[in-house]
Amino acid sequence: MKRLALLLLVLAHAAAAQAPRDFAYGVALSTEGDSAFYQVELPAAVYAGAVRGDLGDVRVFNADGALVPFAYVPRSPTAREKIVPIDLPLFPLRVEQPETDLSGLALTLNRRAGGATTLSLTTRDGVPVAGDRLIGYVLDTSALSEPLVALVANWTMLPRGVGMRFRVEASDDLANWRMVVSDAPLIDLEYEGRHLRRDRIEMPATKAKYLRLSWATSQPPLNLAAVFGEYAARNVDPSVQWTEVGGMAVPEQEGDYDFDLKGTYPIDRIVIALPEQNTVVPAQLSARTSPQDPWRVIASNVLYRLRQGDSEVNSPPITVNGVALRYWRLHVDSNAGGLGAGLPRLRAGWLPQRIVFAARGGSPFVLAYGSSTALSNALPIQTMVPGYNTPAAPTIGVATPQSTSVEALGGAERLTRPIDAKRWLLWSTLVLGVLVLGWMAWRLSHQMSAPAADDAPEPKRDDA
Repeated sequence: MKRLALLLLVLAHAAAAQAPRDFAYGVALSTEGDSAFYQVELPAAVYAGAVRGDLGDVRVFNADGALVPFAYVPRSPTAREKIVPIDLPLFPLRVEQPETDLSGLALTLNRRAGGATTLSLTTRDGVPVAGDRLIGYVLDTSALSEPLVALVANWTMLPRGVGMRFRVEASDDLANWRMVVSDAPLIDLEYEGRHLRRDRIEMPATKAKYLRLSWATSQPPLNLAAVFGEYAARNVDPSVQWTEVGGMAVPEQEGDYDFDLKGTYPIDRIVIALPEQNTVVPAQLSARTSPQDPWRVIASNVLYRLRQGDSEVNSPPITVNGVALRYWRLHVDSNAGGLGAGLPRLRAGWLPQRIVFAARGGSPFVLAYGSSTALSNALPIQTMVPGYNTPAAPTIGVATPQSTSVEALGGAERLTRPIDAKRWLLWSTLVLGVLVLGWMAWRLSHQMSAPAADDAPEPKRDDA
């Protein structure tokens, strides 16, 4: 009995060992250079083969099969990209000396086949206006696809070397103008070798075909060499990976379709591809971790696929914010016409996680995953990398999978939980102890209920 218990304890300890063979699959990594740390983006195969939804059964081993420490890289906030300013076509407005009111003038932009563009200035009655007095500029912004948030003027020297104040107006037809900025200063000062220059006019995000830059008639004219338009900084869309699966109609549940992603990807967005054009239908999207779990509603939306000329217009992706669930169900309102003929398809976009590992030991390093018994042993990134995310942090190299193929380490049997020998031993000992105690209690009770020898009745004597 003692030998059997010892063997079971040894088997239980072996199940918790940290070796490549204790994991189902692995991916060999290539590392270049001589860095102390390397960063790798987890490939899709890890999400498809990992047992734990939180990737707690991921490890990194060196060429000797020894475990090396690693940490998950925190997801960074959405990056903002500043767009390079664009040089705007510039057309000066010149009038005769007495003219002071821009509202009484009509503008026409003439685009010629050769590419040259000219600006014609007339009165409201169509009389051409010619003169040598500069009163402003028209900026052609008709080719821009995004609104501008600022103008940056370029000049050689401001009149009198002091400053000026400007108006910015917008128009889509060169006839009707709306005020954007009523009083913006431009400054160009120099004093005792120090130079103060303000050449940027900030404005609310403005999308128009034309902008007009002008100043009060009491100010001297300003000869501009160029004007640049600045866009607002925009979010940089991260590198989203996609997996696509087909849907299956749920028997006896009209309007329900099931999807199996074959992995617990950290889903960021969902796209439903409808089978027929000109479909508009209210829909509800639910998900769960395993077939035994109840469905959890993730989002509700209106799905559509509409023909528009020679192209199509489809409903935008549904944002789901990193939900790591494998099974998905689409429910559509059959009373609204359903999806028509055919089955829908589901495209799941996800942001792959990155890990940093210490380059201890020889290469190649192996990214191992897939274990029903492994518990998470990832370190906090600040513990793993001294001075992480500061200028003092060490250089982190980049590791990449050597190939797209996956190597079998311990095999698929590592994905199912083996017999927990230690637990069974403990339960068996507990049950056996209860049985022994029960037997002892029964025996003691039986002994206590038996009549004592001194209390036995005396035999009846025969006096005859």
